[in-house]
Amino acid sequence: MPRLKALVVFPNEKVRDYGDLLAIGRAEAKRILKTHRNVNVKDILYSAKLGVHIIIFEVPESTKVEAKPLL
Repeated sequence: MPRLKALVVFPNEKVRDYGDLLAIGRAEAKRILKTHRNVNVKDILYSAKLGVHIIIFEVPESTKVEAKPLL
């Protein structure tokens, strides 16, 4: 079973379409996983209640990821 992680993206004037969200998701996932290889984005969801986009990506089996705050 694949391991999944999620990113929350707050929309702004720079995010115009799903291509922008996909680019943001891949770039942030690469930064989190500390890799230069492509990251498999599984889904992009929108929460109307919260007004945010949720990007779900797959973590490769060979990658060790530690839970650390991004701040």
